[in-house]
Amino acid sequence: MSDKFENDLRDHLHKEAEEIREFPRRLRGRIREGIAPRARARMAPQLALAGALVLVAFAVLAVRSPQVILNDVRSTVTQIFTTPSPSPTPQPFICGDRSGGTTGLSAQLTAIRVAHHAEAPGFDRMVFDFAGGIPSYDLTRQESSTFVKDASGQPITLDGSAGIKLIFRDADVQGVAADQKPNLPAVREISQLGNFERVLGYGIGLTSSQCVRVLELSSPSRLVVDVMTSTSASASPAPTPLPTVPEATDLGPFSCQDRGGGSDTGPAMRLTDVRVAHQAAGYDRIVFEFAPPAGAAAHLPAYTVSRQASAKFVKDPSGMEVTMRGSSGLRIVFHGASGADSYTKSRDLTPGLPVVQEVEQLGDFEAVLSWGAGLSRASCIRTLELSNPTRVVIDVQTP
Repeated sequence: MSDKFENDLRDHLHKEAEEIREFPRRLRGRIREGIAPRARARMAPQLALAGALVLVAFAVLAVRSPQVILNDVRSTVTQIFTTPSPSPTPQPFICGDRSGGTTGLSAQLTAIRVAHHAEAPGFDRMVFDFAGGIPSYDLTRQESSTFVKDASGQPITLDGSAGIKLIFRDADVQGVAADQKPNLPAVREISQLGNFERVLGYGIGLTSSQCVRVLELSSPSRLVVDVMTSTSASASPAPTPLPTVPEATDLGPFSCQDRGGGSDTGPAMRLTDVRVAHQAAGYDRIVFEFAPPAGAAAHLPAYTVSRQASAKFVKDPSGMEVTMRGSSGLRIVFHGASGADSYTKSRDLTPGLPVVQEVEQLGDFEAVLSWGAGLSRASCIRTLELSNPTRVVIDVQTP
């Protein structure tokens, strides 16, 4: 039927039903319901029916081959939510010295952990945990387990017949035992050799000369040193010769000339400490440490280091002569510095080191601070300018 015919019929029936009053009300209502236009089916029931059919189909498939369905679902979820990462390639063992870390980075050693790993190739692992990143380091292998302590210069022999010396620069240590004796197949003993001027040293006693592997890891910062305990093809076939005595860290050449540096700008810096000690690498070290006055920026005061052929000096400003221990000397003068109100330690040090015999203050007047050093012999020197804290370091070469 056409839409026009249906509408006309509906209107006619409705009109007739209204005019026939004797029709029962129930019959009249049924007629109205019969002629009322039906609403079109909504989408919700249709979608619900389609979803039910899909679930039924999935259930049938699962009953027939459940393992296939579960494997497909697991594979899909893994691909969506996981990004595969390549496995790290193991580094080879090297029969040579190693260096690395970040130069100038200030860090703190917080833990040392040692353990044996039996998986091939077998190795003993030492983990050095740091706060603030991995500082600059040098790892030196040696054919002896005898080391020299810094800064006393005293020899120390660790358990074993060979060794490794590990030096960290710009590093300090907190809450770590100075000595450990793990008695592992390769690593027998670990001992702190020194912690002076933020140069931290450790000696490692080994059962025999072995190749090593060094890893630098982050989050947290760790330096990992693996010492091989069994022969493996991954190691380099030709070991490099090992020094009997570990070489010194290259801090620059010594010079038999006067030295100077710094800057005489800004407010006078305050002397806070003077330290003297022997370094096993072959020099006596004198350190002058400074701090800025409140509210001022730190800077290195202008300085000169003058060599002289005697241990006689003249005090400033009194002009009195003073003779220190030794036969030669150094005069160190700072411009724009004072220790009158900031330096509370001895102003006459007598360390009796191989070359540096005595260090004494000669004057502190009108922001001109001067010290003298009596030496056992005329020696070449090296100066270093360090920060955090501000320091002038004078290394005096020893025989």
